[in-house]
Amino acid sequence: MLDTIIHQAALRGMGTQARRFVGLLAESLVSSRSGGFQGLIKRFDDAGLGTLLRSWMDHPPADHALHPDQFAAGFGAEESSRLAKLLGVTTGAVNLAGAEALPKLVSLLTAQDRNPTALPAHLSALLHQQPVHAERRHGLGWLFWLLLAALLALLVVAISNARPDKSTAAVPATTPAPAPVAPAPVAEVQETVVQEPVEQAPEEQHPAQLQLANQDGKITVNGKLASDEEKQRLWDALKAQFGADNLSGDISVDAHTLPAGWMDKLIAALPQLAASGLKIGFDGDKLSVDTSALPEDQRFDISQKLRSLFSGYSMSGLWERATAALAGLQSGFSAHDLVQALNLMNVYFDTNSNAITADSQEILARAAEAIKSAPQDTRIEVGGHSDSVGTDQGNLDMSQKRADAVVAKLVELGVAPATLIAKGYGATKPIADNATEEGRAKNRRIEFIVQGE
Repeated sequence: MLDTIIHQAALRGMGTQARRFVGLLAESLVSSRSGGFQGLIKRFDDAGLGTLLRSWMDHPPADHALHPDQFAAGFGAEESSRLAKLLGVTTGAVNLAGAEALPKLVSLLTAQDRNPTALPAHLSALLHQQPVHAERRHGLGWLFWLLLAALLALLVVAISNARPDKSTAAVPATTPAPAPVAPAPVAEVQETVVQEPVEQAPEEQHPAQLQLANQDGKITVNGKLASDEEKQRLWDALKAQFGADNLSGDISVDAHTLPAGWMDKLIAALPQLAASGLKIGFDGDKLSVDTSALPEDQRFDISQKLRSLFSGYSMSGLWERATAALAGLQSGFSAHDLVQALNLMNVYFDTNSNAITADSQEILARAAEAIKSAPQDTRIEVGGHSDSVGTDQGNLDMSQKRADAVVAKLVELGVAPATLIAKGYGATKPIADNATEEGRAKNRRIEFIVQGE
């Protein structure tokens, strides 16, 4: 995994500094200067990201598990600035590369020790590795020029000593010999020192962006991509789907923009984006959706399709049954009204994990706001349920971990801990047939129940 972390850091703007960057980042996670690993946990807790951090300690994180602004909040602005100064790069470059590297480093460091206090030798070694300049990769060019200068100096001295001295040539006996003349001093040859060029800090890279709006079949697109090839590919796909006469807007190309990781998925999704009034936007791995101009049924349908197509992306603006139900709760609603709305909600997790996916964050935020407005004595059980695949104990353990993760996230979002209780049921309470994939999917659920009934 370490080689992967270093490679990704190089691609995220660290370049030849990638190995040292990873070493410095890892050192900061265990250093008493920054409060050690417990200090990192506290900073993430203070930033409302504690559950996210702890999920990396239980399961290897996926790429793009953390955003640069989240990294800056959890890692600490002072530490980001310190690393930037040591490496000669911008703080933005540290945050960009750190967002990709930190989750994997946490997973690596906590694999054997839940509270690491020292760096393993293979990580500590990275602290002492300097970047390799291009000149060094092609040989010791500076040594060649220094030797050449020395040889030239020796050659000048040799020529001067070999030249006949006219002042001491033979003369007639009757002519007094002139006084000896001291040889002319040889000019000192200065050594030429070839200074290696100072490595320039890499330009900060930015995520690819795109905004697309459909108004009566007329498509307007604006954004910024990394290359002309990406731009042409997207433009060709848009023309094929909607027609050249129906396209307008501008897509710029910027070499300091990261590749659009969403490109393939967007092109595959274009047939689903024909609804008039739909607006979507990409900013790196964040997807925003605006379906407010669409009829209710279309809002649900398109939101579900986009969730499926862009699974794992951080999404905002999706319109689900639960979204509508939570938005429709009237002032003074009862606990029963609340759980009816909550049970329309789907909470998604990474496969075989209790890590809540990025696309579930917004609906949980809406749920937290509704729960905080419930009657003061409301107590709600958050039940975790599984399908029948696997062992009974394994299913029970995972369902409990997932229920715990949902409660932790809601508490992180401001719900009073005393309002919620987590309970795992495993596969003991199915609501559909476990013999089919559709049935198993329905059985894998989070269910809310009013306590005391």
